[in-house]
Amino acid sequence: MSRLLRGIIAAAVVVLIIAGIWQWREYGTKQDLRDDALLYFDEEDYSKTIQYLESALDRHSLFAGRLNHDMTCYLAESYYQLEDYEEAEAIYDKLIASDSKEPRYYQLKGRCARDAGDYKRAMDIYSQGWEATEDSMFLKDICDIYLEKGDYENALSFTEQGIAAGGDNKGDFMYQKVIIYERSQDYEAAYEAVQEYCELFPNDEDAQKERMFLSTRI
Repeated sequence: MSRLLRGIIAAAVVVLIIAGIWQWREYGTKQDLRDDALLYFDEEDYSKTIQYLESALDRHSLFAGRLNHDMTCYLAESYYQLEDYEEAEAIYDKLIASDSKEPRYYQLKGRCARDAGDYKRAMDIYSQGWEATEDSMFLKDICDIYLEKGDYENALSFTEQGIAAGGDNKGDFMYQKVIIYERSQDYEAAYEAVQEYCELFPNDEDAQKERMFLSTRI
């Protein structure tokens, strides 16, 4: 190996070492800024939280993938707490783009739209979440909005979809069906629905009380 080649290799090694040290220092600085940000987050000083988080995210480190993700989630929540729903949604869009199968990002983005009073857009976001993840709780979120608006027909439609989807949330949807019928004053249908629920969940004391109550209304 020639002296020139050995010199080039040695120089490259030195550069890599220096770069590695710099990257670790940047990571440490990012970690410190994140720790300071969370102190302000705990104190509910969200403006300061954002300031420190954005400063940390502006620093670059090859080792900071998980750390950046964690800070991005806190950043979105901080904007949400300040009722800057548009900025929070923009961050959730980035998180969804990075992991479209994570239900939590759709839930939180939908929460922003809902709290902003845009129920149609919230339902669109929940629908996207359902299509992307097949998490049936998105159907319940949509149902809740229709129920809040007094649209019992659509609320019942999404509840039936949730029951058909099965899984761990089936019981929640079955009881939701009872609530919808009761609120629409269709007490006979509500009683039939609570009967079905109690057959599957006989130890639910609240449901047993509801069945007793509904039996007096038919």
